[in-house]
Amino acid sequence: MTASRDDPLENVLERAIKEIDADEVTFGDVLELFGDRSFGPIIALLGLLTVIPPLGAIPGLPVVVGFVIILFSAQIIGGANHIWVPEFISKRSVSKEDLKKADKKAKPWLKRIDRLISERLDFLTGRWAIFLAAVMVTFLALTMIPLEFVPFAVAVPGSAIVLFGLAFVARDGVLMLLAYSVTIAAMAMTIFMVPWGKILGG
Repeated sequence: MTASRDDPLENVLERAIKEIDADEVTFGDVLELFGDRSFGPIIALLGLLTVIPPLGAIPGLPVVVGFVIILFSAQIIGGANHIWVPEFISKRSVSKEDLKKADKKAKPWLKRIDRLISERLDFLTGRWAIFLAAVMVTFLALTMIPLEFVPFAVAVPGSAIVLFGLAFVARDGVLMLLAYSVTIAAMAMTIFMVPWGKILGG
């Protein structure tokens, strides 16, 4: 099961809300819905969790999401077809009400983004590109840990992760190039904006 190519980003949160029959949506539920079937939708969804309020403001959520992304992308790099995560991560949950609030806030913007998407430069979304993007997504997930010390900064690597996922869903090479550009911005923020002295105890 993959997101619709006609409205790939708009549907990702909505499908998680509609198709997971529980008041609390766990990471395990989401991985079962998307994870073993498509690289794109699960990466886009995990990125959205760190970008859209009120989810992105939940303390510690970006670190948990980043850890899941690292596990997922590392397994993709290793050639795995099914994602495995530890049970304590699999059972971590977000309320469906919070997902509905996030979906309501995001949907108007996601619709606008979807109208800009088309199948372009699809050679940039082939099999080799998945491997390279998985490496970049792993790096972006790692930046979420120090960037949580900078208000709202995790939205930058989160946005890049969304773009990588969406690029594969829509086979849009232009989005892939944009994702790499945002990755550079996330790298710069990590180097220059994170209070490394405080973090490292200096």
